[in-house]
Amino acid sequence: MRGIVRVVIACVSLLVIPVAAYAQASITGVVRDTSGAVLPGVTVEASSPNLSEKVRSVVTDGSGQYRIITLPPGTYAVTFTLPGFSVVRRDGVELQGTFTAAINADLRVGSLEETVTVTGESPLVDVQSATQQRVISTEVVDSIPSGRMPASMVVLIPGITIAQGAGNYFGIGAHDVGGSVGDMTGIYAIHGGTLQDSRQMINGVSTGWGNEAFESLYTPNMSAIQEVVVDTAGSAENEVGGVRTNLIPRDGGNELSGTLFGSFTNEHLTADNLTDDLRARGLSHANSVQENMDFNPSVGGPIKRDKVWFYSAIRYLKAANYVAGVFFDATQNDANVWAYTPDLSRKAVNSAVWKNAQTRVTWQANPRNKFAVSYSEQTSCKCPSLISATQVGPTDNRHGHPLRLATADWTAPITTRLLLDASVLYQFNKWGFFPPDGASPGLIGFSEQSNGMNVKTRVGDFRNAKNITFRYRVSASYVTGAHAFKLGFVNATASADYNAFAIQPLRYRLNNGVPNQLTMRVRPYHDLWTLDFEPGVFVQDRWTIDRLTLNLGMRYDGKRSHFPEQIISDPANPYGAARFVPVPFTIPRTEQLRWHDITPKMAAAYDLSGDGKTAVKVSLNKYLSGTQVDAIGNPVAGNLILETTRNWNDLTFPVGDPRRGNFVADCDLLNPAINGECQAMANPNFGKVTGGGSVWDPKTLRGWGVRGYNWELSAGVQREIVPQVSVDLSYFRRSYGNLTVTDDRALTAADFDTFSVPAPTDSRLPDGGGYTVSGLRNLKLGSFGRPSSNYVTFADAYGKQIQRWNGVDLSVNARIRNGLLLQGGLSTGRTTSDNCEIVEQLPEISPLIPQAYCHVDTNFLTQVKLLASYTIPRVDVQVSGSFQSIPGPEVQANFVASNALVTPSLGRPLSGGAANVTVNVVEPGTIYGERLNQLDVRFAKILRFGGNRTSLNLDLYNALNGSAVIQQSNTYGNWQQPQGILIGRSVKVSAQYNF
Repeated sequence: MRGIVRVVIACVSLLVIPVAAYAQASITGVVRDTSGAVLPGVTVEASSPNLSEKVRSVVTDGSGQYRIITLPPGTYAVTFTLPGFSVVRRDGVELQGTFTAAINADLRVGSLEETVTVTGESPLVDVQSATQQRVISTEVVDSIPSGRMPASMVVLIPGITIAQGAGNYFGIGAHDVGGSVGDMTGIYAIHGGTLQDSRQMINGVSTGWGNEAFESLYTPNMSAIQEVVVDTAGSAENEVGGVRTNLIPRDGGNELSGTLFGSFTNEHLTADNLTDDLRARGLSHANSVQENMDFNPSVGGPIKRDKVWFYSAIRYLKAANYVAGVFFDATQNDANVWAYTPDLSRKAVNSAVWKNAQTRVTWQANPRNKFAVSYSEQTSCKCPSLISATQVGPTDNRHGHPLRLATADWTAPITTRLLLDASVLYQFNKWGFFPPDGASPGLIGFSEQSNGMNVKTRVGDFRNAKNITFRYRVSASYVTGAHAFKLGFVNATASADYNAFAIQPLRYRLNNGVPNQLTMRVRPYHDLWTLDFEPGVFVQDRWTIDRLTLNLGMRYDGKRSHFPEQIISDPANPYGAARFVPVPFTIPRTEQLRWHDITPKMAAAYDLSGDGKTAVKVSLNKYLSGTQVDAIGNPVAGNLILETTRNWNDLTFPVGDPRRGNFVADCDLLNPAINGECQAMANPNFGKVTGGGSVWDPKTLRGWGVRGYNWELSAGVQREIVPQVSVDLSYFRRSYGNLTVTDDRALTAADFDTFSVPAPTDSRLPDGGGYTVSGLRNLKLGSFGRPSSNYVTFADAYGKQIQRWNGVDLSVNARIRNGLLLQGGLSTGRTTSDNCEIVEQLPEISPLIPQAYCHVDTNFLTQVKLLASYTIPRVDVQVSGSFQSIPGPEVQANFVASNALVTPSLGRPLSGGAANVTVNVVEPGTIYGERLNQLDVRFAKILRFGGNRTSLNLDLYNALNGSAVIQQSNTYGNWQQPQGILIGRSVKVSAQYNF
């Protein structure tokens, strides 16, 4: 491996070219004379105030073609000059993201003193790239009513689904209504991709952690961002194939300029949208805004004119929301109360405050070298948070205490054909999930089976964490007119230190207030991980042959990592030793990943009509899995048994005995066998140095081509149907490979008995319920409690496993000069999954999922999303808005089946002394809740004073006051009880001053 790295570094030292999705656009085209003959040797210049060197020039090649690359977003003038011909100038060429604008020119014989200015609309169809991309410009951010976070804008792209990074902080998921989810760091998926393939970048460098590259608690400051470039499909330069959001920082200029933005709303400006139907379904009050405010000033300008510039921004953001149907627990801190006791005078509130300050300095050292450095520091306290209908105990989430992020960039157009650039990013982040200040040291969290509610403490306990990440990329491009060649290199090092702890290392399970199971946990413990390096090398060759552009690429990705030495039950841990590990032991340093992968990338675009208005595009790319890597082969959190359950009967002792019903497990918990009130441990390897958790097949950890992957196929046509209005129709298919499965080698299919349960009779269930759910499995009595021997290996060792997605997008994009902006469309698709051959051999992977559910074809799920803005002439009133129509949540019905219902088919009680089992009696992917329809509207009065602009805004979020259910109970005891609805119509006032 060291030899490979040396070769890679040596090659890159000679020639380095872009590898990441660096958001730089291009202008390309063909120059001819009036007879149609191509003209080589024409000087083509692109000029713009946004270009640091003011003018970038190239010369047409032998085929008359030219290409000017890595142009920052802005409006350009393109000039064509050749002795003996008149000069041709094309103004008003607008560039965004990585768009390739086709600007052709016809030169006629004349003098250089004569300039012919050609008017025309800026190209709207990219006829040379197959990448599916959407650019969120400053114009869109300033015009559309939103929470002024990238996530609140990205989610308006058809097909995108979103989850909130690290947790459901506000108890309403990730669906934002006018900034209701605060400083949300979104994680996205599209076209059957996974959330873990999502990436957020700054100038092409990922802000993600080394162990969870999809996760970044860095929250962008919108006043310091020039544009957000979103790639959703067809990207040929990336390691993973998910949604990629690239943040382009704003640079200062020669004139002092900036923005002052502020907004406010509260509960008095929010309508009640609780309907009689929702009340009848058990919702006492709706989730709604308590307070929401945002203050975001920024300023930039020259430090030394034409040489050094700065741009700085600060932001203070507060978001607080009432939680649907939940009140603060009056006995939250009482360790002797085993029920949720709602304080009806205090609705539960999730609240967060986020503070950020950042600055960027840009230095044009000479005409060919530009440097920029940025520094950002932020803190965020979501205190309290994570309160929801299923988690009534609060958690303090201190994210970024502090979070420091620094970047450095260098660009150098060495010649008209060779351009070099590089970026470096460093991130330090201390964060965690903590119990509220003053929490009782005796608190034991518990879950209630009858309604799915978790009380007192967070289900996943708590964490004090630190992530350090260092990433860099170096790049260069060699471009002629018809040909562009790229080669590039990226790398990263990182570390993660997660200190997991609990108030008490026990958790109870109750059913209708009666304990029936407890969970023992090894807490606290450190989970340490180190990324040694992850080099990536990318080559791409692009040829334009007449109207056809071919893109062929190849990428190598490597990854090397290890787990440092760790002590279990370390008395030096700030949270003390682990109660259930009386004798500390050491887990030595463990080598982890040695991955090597080569992935091909292929794309073609064809200018069908030859006028730059119709493009046929196709791409086929192999991408790698972006999964959380520190969970793979982990010798502590993976191999050690850090949790185990044991069934428990608190009514074992006779009436009158003080141990009866005292909510104390009266047994020797360290004894794995049946004793006192406790049944045997589900896994007797709990807390032992011998492990017994999951051992990974070495073939999955080391070698070439062993990493999970997916193939993405896209094909479509884009057409400019009228000037500045284009329509795009595309088909997408994604299929997965190198899937893994866990085989408990201590068990075989013969260790299980099959049983069925009757579904309850209920008109809401398919066919009114009453049907039999069969194909369930339960361990035989003699097999229960057997030490596990989990082995993670490739699923194809046991049979065929399928995971794929097929769908279609139809979108429209309009940029009309009279002030109309329109973007949006629809996306529909379905997921197919099949692991029937796997579960036949390995029933332990899903014993309580009916065998008939091993093959799932979901319904076609369709999204419709639109955004629009129009400025009424003369009166300077802007009307804008956005609309979303998305599927409701998937419905399950998790039915608690007692032994009385199980025994008739099983022929015996459940093994291990279990009192019941929970079974989903609804086939997956077949029932969904009501659609969510949300309309947001803004009315803005624009005031202009010289070169300054003020916008006074009145926003109506959820203008129709819809009350669609976005979360509901899947626990049959309170089935389909709403747990979160669309926040009611909210009026927000805001103002923005640009100078």
